[in-house]
Amino acid sequence: MTQVYIVHGYTANADKNWFPWLDQELKKCGVNCERLNMPNSDNPSLEGWLNHLAEEVELSDQTIFVGHSLGCISILNFLAKQQKQIKIKGAVFVSGFYQPVETIPELSAFTNYYTTLPSLHSFPSYVVSALDDNIVHHKYSDELAVHLKADYIRLSQGGHFLDKEGITELPIVLELVKKLI
Repeated sequence: MTQVYIVHGYTANADKNWFPWLDQELKKCGVNCERLNMPNSDNPSLEGWLNHLAEEVELSDQTIFVGHSLGCISILNFLAKQQKQIKIKGAVFVSGFYQPVETIPELSAFTNYYTTLPSLHSFPSYVVSALDDNIVHHKYSDELAVHLKADYIRLSQGGHFLDKEGITELPIVLELVKKLI
């Protein structure tokens, strides 16, 4: 059975933004979904986040990840670090990046680590960004989509898809997860 894991980003938690809404909508469809509360999100450590993912995630060919911002590169690091490459069902990356972001240099340990890892096996993926994102400029998501050979959805509005920007639901992500199922 399909298992969706939602991985939040920097300074967030599993109960913020559109994550509870997505969890609820997927469960209405009979999909197992788990919102992960990543440790110390105000001052995240690469090791702490990778260890938490290793403890909480059971990888299989039925696994789908939904990542937001720092959650995206954390998922990529976690997958690339696996001793044995496991084929997953897919992923949706929202406001994602895999290269250092000028506006948040404190997260560069996550992107620098990724460059040292073996290349990922390809898996179906989508990248979603907004032209008006002032935290992770859409160019970083553009580059992530090219890197992953992912389908790319660039919205004209949405900012960084945060609840403080009025985003508590994100129907496009639900649609994309349903496509992966």
